[in-house]
Amino acid sequence: KTVPKHAALLNVPLKEVRKPKPFGSPQFMSTLSHRSFTSLTRSSSVPLSMGTNSGVSGETGEDIEKRIAVKGDQIRQLKADGVSKEDLGPHIEELLALKALANPTEEAKEKDTKNTGSNTNSEKVGGKAGGGEASESEIRLARLDKANAMVEAGQNPYAYSFDPTHTAAELKIIYDGKLEGGEEDENADVKVAGRIMTRRVFGKLAFFTLLDESGTIQLQLDKKRLGPSFKDLKAWTDSGDIIGARGTIRRTDKGELSVYCTEWTMLTKSALPLPDKFHGLTDISKRYRQRHLDLIVNSDVRETFRKRALMTSALRQKLNDLGFLEIETPVLHNEPGGAEAKPFETYHNSMGMDLTLRIATELHLKRLIVGGFHKVYELGRIFRNEGISTRHNPEFTSVELYQAYADYNDMMELTEDLICGMCKSVHGSLHVEYGEHKISLEKPWRRVTMHDIVKE
Repeated sequence: KTVPKHAALLNVPLKEVRKPKPFGSPQFMSTLSHRSFTSLTRSSSVPLSMGTNSGVSGETGEDIEKRIAVKGDQIRQLKADGVSKEDLGPHIEELLALKALANPTEEAKEKDTKNTGSNTNSEKVGGKAGGGEASESEIRLARLDKANAMVEAGQNPYAYSFDPTHTAAELKIIYDGKLEGGEEDENADVKVAGRIMTRRVFGKLAFFTLLDESGTIQLQLDKKRLGPSFKDLKAWTDSGDIIGARGTIRRTDKGELSVYCTEWTMLTKSALPLPDKFHGLTDISKRYRQRHLDLIVNSDVRETFRKRALMTSALRQKLNDLGFLEIETPVLHNEPGGAEAKPFETYHNSMGMDLTLRIATELHLKRLIVGGFHKVYELGRIFRNEGISTRHNPEFTSVELYQAYADYNDMMELTEDLICGMCKSVHGSLHVEYGEHKISLEKPWRRVTMHDIVKE
């Protein structure tokens, strides 16, 4: 007799198609498992596990979606051929099983995240065959589970305070040229705090790289020293967590200066992982929108922030030493002035008044001179509703200063002093490198008129 098309597609005996088992019976479910397993393995060299968290090892969500599309087309073709509902049952069950793989239930997700391993920086879903990479939501759930586990154990995953005795940079300066490989300063008693950047666990020994404001320091954590808390360390910590550690100072056999820990404290449990340490945070737009992550993973960005703070502090200090008063002027103006720029507009509800954010501090500072002050300045934020780029921000900082009884020659002298003072505060000298150029800011600077420099 002619074999029906759907029997050939399933590659099962004709009698199984002609005489379907009752739906839900053990015989039917056994046949369904066999059919689903056979159908999928014939289209893939990777076997399918039929457990609760079943999935094809190494198979991506995109692969599963393709399988769903193929199976859907297959079912539609079978329906067009007039196949009965009983014979379509196994195909439909297989399609539902694939959809379940593509969209696991919340219960399955929670079960997976509870089994997530924590021995390395790359986080996996424990329930997935082959330990596939976890999604961000799964990692977050797993980490919050760890925070809850700490609470249940009587520990606070978000401590109120910690008192470090040293920074990473201070310890490196103190022990520069001291301690041979494998040697320990048993008399030292230091406390450090920072964020776990890398985490390496080897059975009864672990090494963490801790980042604080000044730099990095290694933590050496030994089960013999920590006792029962070593098990908690392995179970509860992840890269990105902020912890405190206390111990002696030891230089490892490889020469790495380390805090040889006698105790540790969770200070802040991180809910999300850090950006990949090899690729980092490279997207420019994302770096600007998530500066906190940019600062964590890029030390040169932290250095730029630090230098800028030193520059503004040196600027203020120099003006204050010269007798200038920094006076805050209004940010909200009823009419923009002091520059030619498009303002940001806002509205004062109580006064029923249209206002703008300032586009300059000039006019109010000049009024202070009229009012009797001789030297005034303001270092403040300016808002101009114009173009935006990585080099042009509609919200920026400016300094304006005004001095009675002084002319442009006095202003040139002051400008030299301010810029040289800021340069020394950052570099310690007046000679800086910019790309391939070496620049000297030594005084006196060249004086030239605008007319002559344009001609030149």
